[in-house]
Amino acid sequence: MKKTLILTLLLILSTLSFGQTNESQNEKLALAYMQAYGKWDFDTMKTFYADAVHFEDPTAKAAFQQDFVFDGKEKVYQFFKTVFKDKFKNDKPPYVNFVIEKVFTSGNHTIINSTFECVLPNAWFQEKTNETILVAIPFVTILTIEKGKITKHIDYGNYTKYFEQIKAQVGNE
Repeated sequence: MKKTLILTLLLILSTLSFGQTNESQNEKLALAYMQAYGKWDFDTMKTFYADAVHFEDPTAKAAFQQDFVFDGKEKVYQFFKTVFKDKFKNDKPPYVNFVIEKVFTSGNHTIINSTFECVLPNAWFQEKTNETILVAIPFVTILTIEKGKITKHIDYGNYTKYFEQIKAQVGNE
């Protein structure tokens, strides 16, 4: 009886430590991915994706009245690569960053609370301006990681703050 109890406890402890190790590995992977995301380095981001990766941003859909849902490594990659296509040198803003404020992992989900900072293309706005348009909005990214690959990437941005900041800088009504 005593041996069975000890073996059961050892099994439970080894399972718990494996879960923590796996969570730690997932968190490291998620932070490396977010570093590439903050550098607008989509070639590196693509290396983190499972073939059947799913991306969506339900808050962007509401803000911009179009779907932000993509399935498959190549479609997700192409979406990100074309966000600023022909708007900046090398299709990359002169300044883009995720300021990560809090990260936690539970099982295969890693949740990143950050502030997304980015210079936007002047050409996106009806009223042309030569001023630099900078936004900094609260942002949450939820990554599902299975077998060392991102299978799901869901973003939630505060686009109310986004539009308020643009209005203050450009003056569009």
